[in-house]
Amino acid sequence: MMTFSTKRVPIVRSNQNRRKFLKIASGLLSAPFLSLQGSQVRASTNPPLRFLTIMDSYGISEVDRRETWVSSMVGDYELTDDSLGTILAPLSNYRDNMLVVSGLKLDSSLVMNDAATHDRLTAQALCGSRTQDAGVGSTATQHHASLDVHIGQYLSESYGLAFPRVYPHVFVSDYSEPTKTTFCFDTQGNQIRAISGVGNIVNTLFGSSEDAQTMLLDTRSQQLVLDLVNERLQSVRGELVNANAATVLDAYESSVDDLATELELRANLQCTTPDTTGAPSNNQKNESSTAYIFSAIYEAFACDLASSITYAIGGETINQLRYGFLYDEELYNDGDLQSLLNKNLHAASHRNDAAADKVHELVRTYQAGRIAELLDKMSTTPDVDGSMLLDNTVIFVTSAMSHNTHKRGDYCHLLLAGSNTNLRGGFHYDCSGSTNNDLLTTIANGLTLPDTSFGGYNASGNRLDELNQGPITKMLRS
Repeated sequence: MMTFSTKRVPIVRSNQNRRKFLKIASGLLSAPFLSLQGSQVRASTNPPLRFLTIMDSYGISEVDRRETWVSSMVGDYELTDDSLGTILAPLSNYRDNMLVVSGLKLDSSLVMNDAATHDRLTAQALCGSRTQDAGVGSTATQHHASLDVHIGQYLSESYGLAFPRVYPHVFVSDYSEPTKTTFCFDTQGNQIRAISGVGNIVNTLFGSSEDAQTMLLDTRSQQLVLDLVNERLQSVRGELVNANAATVLDAYESSVDDLATELELRANLQCTTPDTTGAPSNNQKNESSTAYIFSAIYEAFACDLASSITYAIGGETINQLRYGFLYDEELYNDGDLQSLLNKNLHAASHRNDAAADKVHELVRTYQAGRIAELLDKMSTTPDVDGSMLLDNTVIFVTSAMSHNTHKRGDYCHLLLAGSNTNLRGGFHYDCSGSTNNDLLTTIANGLTLPDTSFGGYNASGNRLDELNQGPITKMLRS
């Protein structure tokens, strides 16, 4: 039995905060009794899993993929440094976490003959279903939540006994375009819209930190609650003589011990509000926003604020960022390449030539470097269960189209999976013969969701069974 301090720490709060505090405190006091039934109740032993989706609207050039992506896209094989192309090379330190997927088409979009527009391709990539048109001038609707929202909701409901995360799912981007939306929806049928711009993202996640801290409880308040619980236990125990009551109290003590352990771990969380000094203003097509948004994502996970985050790089549906800084005059003597890099990435997406292919290679390699920096921090930051953040995380790197000019075949997908997830990293997987719906099901299973299928609905709401063959089991640990 853990020994608690009896020292009282004065807490000064507004009436509103006090009401919030008492509500959560009462949950702490009552939670262990909810389903005792004569046996001990322990705090959740599930790893505090989380999900990050990183989507650029443009895919990987089909030219020279053996040099830029992986050495071979045929068959399943163990990854080596030599098998990683220029785009994946920055992630070589995390080769054992990598699941490189080849051979998939956007089957749901092709089978349903859905329009290959940016918004619909994004919806198909994350939902595996056709949007339902509501008429001219009206908002389309989706028949179910997108994968990122579905996973976030599940993880928020299944993780933890008394300390829910503030956000089941957050959708962020560098740039917003009100007329271009993803057509993805949450579990209540509300259309998902991005929080755009570094300032807006940081203010949403951390600016209203009073609510976040109240939900999570500051360490002093948590300790006070546990002190009060312990005093109540000691005063009541001596009055009880029958075995059943003693068993209930033992269970209560065990639950309090588990809560105390969780609080001790939370007290050691290494999280701060991101530093936005020098960040571009909101809704600017400035590539420097990328690093700041990755920093905000890291801190949100380090603070255990969110279960699922989706980052649409450069815009909700179209990457509008400019990447002129990637042009190296010592390496290149190509005015066309320099001109394309100085324009937003959409300009290169409608060209199929050497300069456009090089633009996408350079941009994707740059993005991989930012992801590698995120992994470096997550691999050395403790999570609330004592593991590292990376151990409990799955990162899905995908795109709305497989290549320029809105192509929907032969996608390059990348997953980065922590050791406490159910995904088997360190391999290239040839998934030809499976569907994109099967991949979405597999990702859900990798985060312990019990799904046997995902999506496959047409505009009328009819489910097309041929799009769902089940999870791709070779990618799963069990």
